[in-house]
Amino acid sequence: MSVLRCDAAVIGSGAGGACVAARLADAGAEVLLIEQGRRAFPRTDAMEVVSDCYADAGFTTAAGNSLMPIPTGRTLGGTTTINSGTCLSTPPGILKKWERASRGGFSAAGFSIYLDEVRRLLRVKPAPERTRSESSRLILKGAARLGLDSAGALDRCEDGCRGEGRCCFVCPSGGKMTSEKAFLETRADNPRLRILTGAALLSVSERRRAGVPVRAVLRSQGKTFALECGIMVLSAGTLASPYFVRRWSAEAGRGLSVHPAAKLFAEFEASVRGWEGVPQGVGFEDSADPDIRFEGVYTPPELAALTMPLEGLRLREWMERYDRVATFGFMIRDEARGRVRYPMGPSRPWIRYDMTPRDLRLMGSGMRRVAEVFFAAGAKRVVLPLNRAGNVLESEAALKAFDPDSVHPRDLQTMAFHPLGTCAIGRVVDYELRAAPGVFVCDGSVVPESLGVNPQMTIYAFALRLADYLIKGGVRDS
Repeated sequence: MSVLRCDAAVIGSGAGGACVAARLADAGAEVLLIEQGRRAFPRTDAMEVVSDCYADAGFTTAAGNSLMPIPTGRTLGGTTTINSGTCLSTPPGILKKWERASRGGFSAAGFSIYLDEVRRLLRVKPAPERTRSESSRLILKGAARLGLDSAGALDRCEDGCRGEGRCCFVCPSGGKMTSEKAFLETRADNPRLRILTGAALLSVSERRRAGVPVRAVLRSQGKTFALECGIMVLSAGTLASPYFVRRWSAEAGRGLSVHPAAKLFAEFEASVRGWEGVPQGVGFEDSADPDIRFEGVYTPPELAALTMPLEGLRLREWMERYDRVATFGFMIRDEARGRVRYPMGPSRPWIRYDMTPRDLRLMGSGMRRVAEVFFAAGAKRVVLPLNRAGNVLESEAALKAFDPDSVHPRDLQTMAFHPLGTCAIGRVVDYELRAAPGVFVCDGSVVPESLGVNPQMTIYAFALRLADYLIKGGVRDS
């Protein structure tokens, strides 16, 4: 069996992995970055992107009282390649909570410095008006009429965005700042950073004593390799990293939080052309329900025909008018916690997640609020994300009759984004993100709770923090 050797092996190239790998290589370490997927290329068909760049071809799903797909990326750049580019800082109150719980192991002020650095490195800025979609303009119009003063442009990581409406299906122009663009492309000439794509980690064992390497087994292109490294950083994602960490902690895989989310479709008299402009360019919060966050979305027609909760002639009618259809969505900060198990290995996790009555109430409230905004903007009719009769609201009067508490989990047409917490700091890994001697974890799994905001900035900040720790301690001695 061939042996690969390096100072640091990083498993996964998303927000956590690419950042750590680049920083360690900059500091002089010999780094091997291992990614199960391959480099992503733009496609004209969103279905092809889902098949090629999404984990398990987009079929990763949480089973419980509601079926919820959980899309994550399996490509160079990880989920940053297929996310919407929204960049929101970790809420200060949550950082203070982590600081109190850590008893000196975590500094809110120190972490905020890393968040500021992430903002600079990713060139985060409010989505400019020139790339604003018509859906976004309609939402701002409706929100203004309802007095929702928080509505406005969302901060995004971009450098040359042309507003082509494909953020979640590989940016055609390369204008979105993925982890590949921000941290790997700029190090293409650094011989200390080697990138191995199409490779899967099979097993890993910690360093038993000083001077002895961490050992692992990889599989790439049908061949098996032994790996020896000074340290290993697991950045395979919230749904995969626990598979390797569970040998050291029975808690690995527990405590899964997600952001249950849904979107509404609304038909207008005039053309909307939702494929033009940044899909998630605007958003807002509602003081009446602070645990709901409202953000834009656009679904290409080939996927809308699969996800719109209509069928037969009703679905055909809406799809024939799709150029006049606007979409907008929301997500909730969940109360429920799920669990991930691995009867078929890390690539096919089994996920159990049951929404709580409180979460269901928030989902119903989110639907009502988005529908109110759409009607205030002049919508003719609105489709609720419910698989039941009466899910098309033909008027504001029909909306007033909608009871948010009537939402049943089996009726929900929903997805879940931003899985977190399965290797949480303070519970599974320590506050330096160490799972075992020489083995660290750096991805969404270390985030100990639901954030209520898109988490990529938080994950990048954890990566910068871990890289600094490893560099200061000496990669082999950490």
